[in-house]
Amino acid sequence: MTTGFNTTAADQLKQFADRMERLMDEIDGLKADLKDLRGEVKSAGFNIKALDKLVAIRRKDAGEQEAELLNDLMLYAHATGTPLDIVVPESAE
Repeated sequence: MTTGFNTTAADQLKQFADRMERLMDEIDGLKADLKDLRGEVKSAGFNIKALDKLVAIRRKDAGEQEAELLNDLMLYAHATGTPLDIVVPESAE
């Protein structure tokens, strides 16, 4: 005879395994959808790597987006020799 505790634990473990399996199936489906979308993007003539970068930037919060923009700006200025003039506002005295 099994105790209620063991049965409950076994049932709970089975439910967790079922949920995990369903989620993994959903993930596999989403990966297939993403692959199909990338095919559409490529056939429309767009650069997939550039789109991936754009989506990665859009998924970041505002502070991370600003930091990446400033980093890109400084790299561009360094590569092109463009001086970055920083204007410091004068204090109101």
